Formats: sequence, C-alpha cells, structure tokens
Amino acid sequence: MTISTSSTTLPELPLTCLSTAEFQTTSNAFKGKNTVIDFWTTKCTRCPSALDNLNSLAKRPEYSNVKFTSIVLDECDGARNIIEQNDKPRWNNINHFYMDREYKETAKSVLGFHQVPFYVVLNENGEIVQKGSKKDIDFEAIPGIIRPPKEEEEEEEERKEEIFEKESTQSVEAVTVQMERVFCLDDLDF
Repeated sequence: MTISTSSTTLPELPLTCLSTAEFQTTSNAFKGKNTVIDFWTTKCTRCPSALDNLNSLAKRPEYSNVKFTSIVLDECDGARNIIEQNDKPRWNNINHFYMDREYKETAKSVLGFHQVPFYVVLNENGEIVQKGSKKDIDFEAIPGIIRPPKEEEEEEEERKEEIFEKESTQSVEAVTVQMERVFCLDDLDF
C-alpha cells in the first residue's frame, strides 16, 4: 500500500472497525464529516478517562455534527475487552477502530506524536485543523459545532447586563440608606 503523507491531511492508512470487523482506510472512514480522533493504547492509564470525556462531548447536542472516533494502536482483542466490559458497550457514542502496529509507526511519524492519548481534529474535507494532546486541542473550536443563533447570544448578554445593573442599583441604594441612617444619628443631640 502506498501511504499518503501530506501534512495537512491524515495519512492514508488501513483500519479495522471494531464493531463490524470491516476493513477501511482513514480517508473512507472519516471523509465528509468533521471528526475528532483519539489515538490510544490498551496499556495507557489515562486513555479510558480521555475516552470518557470524548463520549460525554459526543452526547452533547452542539456536537451532533461531529464524529467522535478512537483508534487503538496496540491490541485489537484487548481493546474489544475494554470497550465491551460487562457485555455492554462502553463509549457507545464513539466509533472504534484498530490500526495494525506496522501502520502505527507511520501515523506517529507523520502526525508527530510520541504519547497517547493523542488527538487529531479533521474538517469535513479530511484536512487536519488541530492535533496534539488534550491541552493542545480547543474543543470549543472544532468545526461543525452547532452554536446558538446570534440573536439568542445577544439576548443572553442583554439579560446578564440587566441583572448586573439591577444588582448594582440595589447595592448603591443599600449603601445610600445606610449612609442616611448614619447621618440621621449624627444629627441627633444627646
């Protein structure tokens, strides 16, 4: 297989879908949809927690136009055991794939990672728009996130400003009343 290694796109690598055992390539698996990919291994102690977080994001309505995917890089059977604990699928909002070890080295080299979890964010054209560890990824800037219409955002800002003004006015009035009381007591002759 000839491997495409363009720095703006994910390398063309073979994958196995863990739910169907179907063989695919990275371009076929991810093209046409904004995608967050989590590369992980079964020996990584931080990876299950990272997948928990991705699964939570995938449930949120604003991410309904984003595909969440994991690619395990070491043990296919080990990954299946972790994903299907207690006979019920774990991380059921994430699509899971396996990449053979020989292609893992190509992915690491082309994408520039040395530890997992490692994330790659693709736009709907399959172009890499973000990559790195959790601290490098802005999950609020993933292409395809559904944002509330501007009118709703503006109304929310106006509502917050009104609350702030009301609270500020009440605080000023309370201070004024306190000052008036002090003033009145000082005016009395004892």
